[in-house]
Amino acid sequence: MSRLPFSLSKLTDDAPRLLVAAALVALSVAALVRGLGDARGLYAVAFGLVAALLVGGVWLSAWPRSALLLLFVAAMLTRYRFDVAGVSVRAEHVAVLLVFTVGGARAFFTLGRVRIPSITWLLAGWLAANGLAAWLGPDPRLGLQNTARLALLVLTFLLVFNLIPDRESWRWAVAAWLVVAALEAAFGIVARALYPLGLNLGVQVGWNFPVPIPYGTFEEGNLFGSHAASWALVGLGVLWLAPRGALTARGRRWLWLGAVIWVTALALSLSRGAWIMFFVGAGLLWVLRGRGGGDKAYRLLLLALALPLIALSLLALAHALPPDSAFAVRLKSFLELERDYTFSARLHDWALAWQDWLARPLIGWGPGSFYSIHGLIRFRPAWISNLSLRLLQESGLVGAGFFLAFLALLAQRVYAVSRRLPPSLDRTLLVALALSYFALLGLAYQSTDGIWLAASWIHAALIAAGARVLSDGA
Repeated sequence: MSRLPFSLSKLTDDAPRLLVAAALVALSVAALVRGLGDARGLYAVAFGLVAALLVGGVWLSAWPRSALLLLFVAAMLTRYRFDVAGVSVRAEHVAVLLVFTVGGARAFFTLGRVRIPSITWLLAGWLAANGLAAWLGPDPRLGLQNTARLALLVLTFLLVFNLIPDRESWRWAVAAWLVVAALEAAFGIVARALYPLGLNLGVQVGWNFPVPIPYGTFEEGNLFGSHAASWALVGLGVLWLAPRGALTARGRRWLWLGAVIWVTALALSLSRGAWIMFFVGAGLLWVLRGRGGGDKAYRLLLLALALPLIALSLLALAHALPPDSAFAVRLKSFLELERDYTFSARLHDWALAWQDWLARPLIGWGPGSFYSIHGLIRFRPAWISNLSLRLLQESGLVGAGFFLAFLALLAQRVYAVSRRLPPSLDRTLLVALALSYFALLGLAYQSTDGIWLAASWIHAALIAAGARVLSDGA
């Protein structure tokens, strides 16, 4: 008989924390119901207390894995939001505050120790630069609200990092993240399949799209495709780079299934930036498969020489496909970017962001200031889709410098740890996670930025935690 994931003695020991969780869940549910316009907040409190008492014990006895799973799932639900006192709140915001508060209570009861990696101080500098820019920006109230949202993202990074104490927990966390990611991508595929039947579970429709585009439960189609590409690169990286025998036959089958799901979701997203990211990332994985430095250098040179041929082959494929095919239309658009509405709109917005930065190059204008300065553009709130320009416009050279230093130190840490580790599945996981993360930020987020959502921060935290737990035994 299989064992339950919790015990009655454990449940009794966790009674004080269970009460804390009950109160927090009750308040969260009450805030949600009130935010949706229902005045029966007391009923929501009662319901929240009952729900917390029923599930809180299991959640707390499975801590910290249950907390990680909550953060992972909430990070996928970015499409859904509600207003509380005029402030837009997402599931990831509620989840991080809940985990932070309950985790703090647990640390108090168990005298736990909080780990703060050195790279976090660079993120603190980035937050301080954003806060200063917001205070001096055109709308201090909005800017400080957005700075608080950025602080929740950094808190998410810290929580995930601290909830992973050892190698076994890290392996479980990466596996759980990939399972949740596969379910998210599969949901988007199902939503696209059901859309012609008149049921929209998560599909984006617009006059400038050749066909309806799935987004699942993500914010929008481009980000859905970008993260599907990042997950696909992790899966393929493990399949291609893991030493012989490191993966079980069952694990390999599951990874191939996940890769098929993620690549299908990527294709259906019709996101050109995500496509470019995936092909470049897959090429780099092929380079890393080389044996020794000389072979890797040769493969890198060969890849650079082959890129134009690959691009021409894809364009030839576009002409071979039916003219009304969505894939053909999207591929052909690379040859007509000057006439592409989406690309032209992005160029216009990037030019405005560049001019904003030139006017205040050191500290920028504060997070969310692009809307405060430019209002509506094309009947929608002004928004900077490019991560690099967003960093410059919102936090200037100071904030962008802190953030880039965070990325550089994270990359250096991965490189140092991976060089000391022998070939293993753990080393492969760390390298694949890092490559997909930097491809995500360096390529896909340059056309559609998603740094303001929790998913990429969880990805970064898994890398940082992996580098720490693997270095302990290196």
